[in-house]
Amino acid sequence: MRERRKTILITLACLALAWGLFAWIIAPDFVRGLRPSIRFHQYASLGALALLGAALVYVLRFQDDAADQLSRVTIGHYFERDGVCFWPLVRVQHAKGGERAEISLYYQGRYSGMAEVVFHLRPVEGAFFSHRGGRDIHFAFHCEGGGYGVVHQPIAVPVEYQGRTVDVQLAAAVRYPRARGTQVRSKCGAPVGTFDVDWALAYRQSRHELCGEIELVQPATVRLTLPDGVQSDILRGEFVQETLAAAG
Repeated sequence: MRERRKTILITLACLALAWGLFAWIIAPDFVRGLRPSIRFHQYASLGALALLGAALVYVLRFQDDAADQLSRVTIGHYFERDGVCFWPLVRVQHAKGGERAEISLYYQGRYSGMAEVVFHLRPVEGAFFSHRGGRDIHFAFHCEGGGYGVVHQPIAVPVEYQGRTVDVQLAAAVRYPRARGTQVRSKCGAPVGTFDVDWALAYRQSRHELCGEIELVQPATVRLTLPDGVQSDILRGEFVQETLAAAG
């Protein structure tokens, strides 16, 4: 989209330049009776050239290649770790056996390179869980360059926590296996902490990762309101990743 705008602006700027050359160099000596006046064409061409030049500078230097899709869901506020922005929401889905709660992690990359992301969420103990016997929510996924998507993680909410608002710590780890690439979106998110990751095993979930044993370094804290009337137990809830929009 930005390339198309750039092409259009360059074409219009060339036409405005040609108009200015005609008005300032050719018309005064070779054209008679130009309406409404030669002076009008001279200053109008200058104004058009200045306006188009300013628009071209804006497109080239300040306009993002990718729209800020994440702001539409989070009302402009979200977290970031190393160029990947995200925000967790709690939603309710219809499932076999009744209503089921899920953590929906919306995310969007700020760079053109594909990122590997490991996300870790630690609720107040006993508030909710994705695997029976576990405490934390932990999963890994790929974020395509500048891509926008969501990860749906089913959870169970014990009856005593349903309808309550709880504090949840979250942290993330990000790496770019090839290269970060160029920036496609300029708006940054609030910084969030991280944790150590063995990237060779990042996509294998273990009991260690689900039982609160991972040390979170400067995690952010969010408050999530848990729904009423949802399933209070789950054996093993596997997350589903959904790509909502590609970069651009």
